[in-house]
Amino acid sequence: MSELFDKLVESAGQVISEVDKGGQIQSAIGGLRQRLAEADRKRKMGQVNQQLRDLQAKEAAAINALSAQVLALHEAGTLTQPELLSLCRGVDEIRRQIRDQETELQKLQPVVPAVGAAEARCANCGAALVTGATFCQTCGARVKQEAAPAAVRFCAHCGAELREGAKFCPICGQATAKG
Repeated sequence: MSELFDKLVESAGQVISEVDKGGQIQSAIGGLRQRLAEADRKRKMGQVNQQLRDLQAKEAAAINALSAQVLALHEAGTLTQPELLSLCRGVDEIRRQIRDQETELQKLQPVVPAVGAAEARCANCGAALVTGATFCQTCGARVKQEAAPAAVRFCAHCGAELREGAKFCPICGQATAKG
């Protein structure tokens, strides 16, 4: 398309030079050519920048995949390189700290009954039970404790819900804190 445009400009230039005695049209055409060349340069720069961003994203994904593989080898007990073992132990320590902080956060969370949940009652006498009670305060009968549902975990990288025991996120592939 550039060649066609150049031929058109050349033909138009010949016609204009015969008509344009003062050189004003030639000057305007020269300015247009410069602006077109600059626009073409910027378009090419944009394409190269996009290709660069795409390659950088591929590089980051490859590094993440490599990291996940190394961690998987470490967790399986088959990693032997001391440099990588040291880094994996650092990740283990960070994961331990994350679990400690999550436990601390759970302790600080207020216990709020579910909206619309019925008030807990003693199976023996029907009296209302205090939240978390082991025995009924009215008749002294032992309260049957229901097993708490498993805590829902989410990926720290993308927010996807993780199944119990998941070591890697099914959406972004990042390693997760051990459950």
